[in-house]
Amino acid sequence: MATEARAARFTDEAPARAPWWERNLAWLLVAPTVIMFVLFAFIPSLTAIRYAFSRVRLTRAGITQEFIRFENFERAFDDPIVREAVGITLRWVGVVTLAEVGLGLLLALLMTQNIRWRALFTSLLIIPIIMPPVSVAIAWFFMYEINFGVFNYLLGEVGVSPVRWLSDVDYALYAMMAVDVWQATPFTFLLLYAGLLALPRDPYEAAAIDGATPWQIFRTVTLPLLAPILLVVTLLRVIDAARIFDKIWIMTQGGPGTSAYTMTLNIYIQGFRNLDFGYSSALSFLFQIVLIVIATVYVKRVMADYAAPRD
Repeated sequence: MATEARAARFTDEAPARAPWWERNLAWLLVAPTVIMFVLFAFIPSLTAIRYAFSRVRLTRAGITQEFIRFENFERAFDDPIVREAVGITLRWVGVVTLAEVGLGLLLALLMTQNIRWRALFTSLLIIPIIMPPVSVAIAWFFMYEINFGVFNYLLGEVGVSPVRWLSDVDYALYAMMAVDVWQATPFTFLLLYAGLLALPRDPYEAAAIDGATPWQIFRTVTLPLLAPILLVVTLLRVIDAARIFDKIWIMTQGGPGTSAYTMTLNIYIQGFRNLDFGYSSALSFLFQIVLIVIATVYVKRVMADYAAPRD
């Protein structure tokens, strides 16, 4: 009887309550990410939006704000420097994206061939990606130096006069584009190389049996199969190229003059050199909207093309 009574009393007792950290483990795991997002993304974004509609001044008492509605945005559309920066940014995006995707595709096609030391070449091509952009910009700055730079030294060896790579309006922007192409091309190469290796082999075997030439195989088999990856790589490079800042700032700070003023560089100068935080925030807001719209339209168009029924 005593044993039965103890058993009944044990079954009537409530189960032990789990510790609070175990009950809230899911929230604790995501808490660091949520806190970092709020501190470093959400709050700064709200502050930037508030500044975009205000005239912000630095005083001895701190930061003062005056609500001015859309004056900063109207100023942006009337600013000739902004129009110049938009043109330079579009030129930068077009040239470097075309060069990086084209060279990346060419290198990927070469690496799919049976060449010797393919693994070694692939490893060497990855080196520019892992180098910090600031270090790359400083190294190329000295390589472009007019008196003792390696490029002018090589030109002197063949009897060509030194070129002012970074101080001539005709050369500076394109010289910095070459730096970006050198560092970013391995990124497109890796993505396209992985895509080529994942393509099915049956269409290639059928094309070879039909007697297709290498160019016909590339045009009718490789490109259509690789198109989804190629479009994604292009979008990634367009967005990243439009946000270029570090290399230009390190090498010429947008010079000579304003010949290399991209949108991101202009935003930085307005905010941290001219201390016009309201106008800088408005420019940043407009720039982000344009990138979001371009990416959204691009993705919808690509998805619509591939979702459409094919004969």
